[in-house]
Amino acid sequence: MRYTFLSLLLACQLLSAQTEEELLKHFHSITANEVFAYAKTLSEPEYDGRLAGSPGYTKSAEWVTAHLKKWEIQPGYGNSYFKHFPQDYTTVKSAGRLSATLIDIKGNAIEKKYSFPEHYYPGSNSASGQVEAEVVYVGYGITAPKHQYDDYKNVDVSGKIVMIETRHPKLKNASEWNDWVDYAGSSIKLSNAVKHGALGVLYISKLASPGMKYHKELIYCHIDEKLAEELFFARQLNYKKVKEELKEKNKPQSISLKHVVSIAADTEYHPDGSYANVIGIIPGSDPKLKDEVIMVGAHLDGQGNLGELFPGALDNASGVADIMAAARALSNLPAPKRTIAFFFIGAEEKGLLGALEYANDPLFLKDKTVCYINLDMVGNGAGLYFGGGQSFPDIFTHFEKANEQYIHRPLKTNYLNRAYKGRPRTDGMALSQHGFRALSVHCTDRVKKLYYHHPADTPETLVPEIMEDVSKWLYLGLYSLANAESIDLNEKLKAE
Repeated sequence: MRYTFLSLLLACQLLSAQTEEELLKHFHSITANEVFAYAKTLSEPEYDGRLAGSPGYTKSAEWVTAHLKKWEIQPGYGNSYFKHFPQDYTTVKSAGRLSATLIDIKGNAIEKKYSFPEHYYPGSNSASGQVEAEVVYVGYGITAPKHQYDDYKNVDVSGKIVMIETRHPKLKNASEWNDWVDYAGSSIKLSNAVKHGALGVLYISKLASPGMKYHKELIYCHIDEKLAEELFFARQLNYKKVKEELKEKNKPQSISLKHVVSIAADTEYHPDGSYANVIGIIPGSDPKLKDEVIMVGAHLDGQGNLGELFPGALDNASGVADIMAAARALSNLPAPKRTIAFFFIGAEEKGLLGALEYANDPLFLKDKTVCYINLDMVGNGAGLYFGGGQSFPDIFTHFEKANEQYIHRPLKTNYLNRAYKGRPRTDGMALSQHGFRALSVHCTDRVKKLYYHHPADTPETLVPEIMEDVSKWLYLGLYSLANAESIDLNEKLKAE
């Protein structure tokens, strides 16, 4: 084992002065218990799901920075680890209620009551109160004059509840996300429903979604596709067929379903909340290289509490915990040549807001940022994935060799997909679209069941052993990269 680790030191150029013994000591100090404990703490009710804007999020950010301070990792913003931004939020006091009076084609009425979380989630930013009205299916819920497309054409939704799909049409002249960005966002769809006089929305996507904007006159919830199927079936209509026609024909398929639906929400809106991005740094020591920065980050916020806690253990206490353990171990080593920055991002679940704020006003110059490595949901799996490694092999090689020599996990990588035109789904993608060299770390070969934006996303669904190895991998790879004599940052393109 000693020979193997010494080979790693030589191959990765980890250090000249640092002894193998000390490097190995701090490597082994990272344990599954440590990493799991960080994730478990962040998932506790004390932090109330870490909703950006809320006191629970602020408390979680303070908990992280207390550790950074204890480890003598320097604050990124002068004397502070924080950069604050205003952010409204909504407290959901209970799961609310959802029921329906189904009217079949013969006019018979059937009373139905639905349950959380099986059938629906309350809207994270719903207005408080109750609405009871006829439900109208309006497809994508889009009005886009630019593309001569309108799901509300020839249907009256005034005073009614509309049922809306996610996504957008794929018209030949307007197929990419950028063509629809002004019309297809979930918040825009809610605004469009209000504009057309709707009083409520059934959004066909049973996910906690804090990024949807608050409208004081609109009550909404998220429903499972099976519930949508039931509403259609009661009218002897085939929901899957209608949805497929909506997708294939790219023409509105809106229809009044005649059922009367009741949505009740118990919420309190807070317009004056705030959140913070958190950055801690280990400054570089080399006079020529210290201004070059390697950033590693994970979003700290979660989905909050929808009348039941959404712990957000995998998404994304896991990524935060992985970085924290690596940061603690790195803080014990002599300063690397380049600066290493640990970025705990706020308001990802609100629409990548923290990453976008950083992109617009970065702490470190873009041309001095060697790369940003994003961790999101890195706590369930048996293998490792380094997104974008083939595009930047001079970066990837440090992580590849560390894994080959000491971690011994299956490792995959790929080229960055520069042709991707869809909506950015991660902080890394948001930064990439703003010109940063953004890479990512994931797990492969899932070991436990995934609960995405679900109250069952608890610490029990995490795999501590993979989290330990991710942290150790980061520890080795980041330190090796930060001490490299030179780094070729010319992007390698995938051969067609």
